[in-house]
Amino acid sequence: MATILDMALGQAHSADTLICHGFQVTASAIRKAIDEGDAQLVEEVSRLTSAGAGCGSCQCRIQRLLAGLPVESGPCPGCGSIRTLCECHAA
Repeated sequence: MATILDMALGQAHSADTLICHGFQVTASAIRKAIDEGDAQLVEEVSRLTSAGAGCGSCQCRIQRLLAGLPVESGPCPGCGSIRTLCECHAA
C-alpha cells in the first residue's frame, strides 16, 4: 500500500505533474509549449497554455521548466526561494 509520501514523491517525478491548478495545465503541456511552440518566457507559456495567467502562483514552476530544471526541487531561478510559493516577481 502506498503512503502519502510515496504518492507525493511519485507525483513530483511524473511528466504530468499538475503545474497550474487554476487552468489544469500539466508539466508535459508546458514542455510541449517550450519544445514545439518555442516559448521562452513565462508570458509565452501563458499565451500558449493559459498556465500562469490566473493567480500567478505557478509562475516559478513554469520558470523552472523554462530553465530546464525539475519542477519541484531546488531554488527558484528567479528569486532563490525554495518554498512552494516563492517571492519571485521576475517570473
